[in-house]
Amino acid sequence: MTDEHGHQRPVAFLAYRVNGQYIMEGLASSFLFTMGGLGFIILDRSNAPNIPKLNRFLLLFIGFVSVLLSFFMARVFMRMKLPGYLMG
Repeated sequence: MTDEHGHQRPVAFLAYRVNGQYIMEGLASSFLFTMGGLGFIILDRSNAPNIPKLNRFLLLFIGFVSVLLSFFMARVFMRMKLPGYLMG
């Protein structure tokens, strides 16, 4: 992207096009979806019967944080791609 003075400016998100994306945008969003999936796996592993209480709490905390962080960051990415999306 070029600004008003003719200087090149790097752009990470291809705005206003849901079907098009740049490489870094795709890598970042795939990392977020992977992090959310791993959060669900961690939440499932925290339900094992032989885990100490502190470890269970840590697994639950890490699982919930990763799921919630990936969900809200995916919303931020969509808001960057489509400004005004879900702004009811």
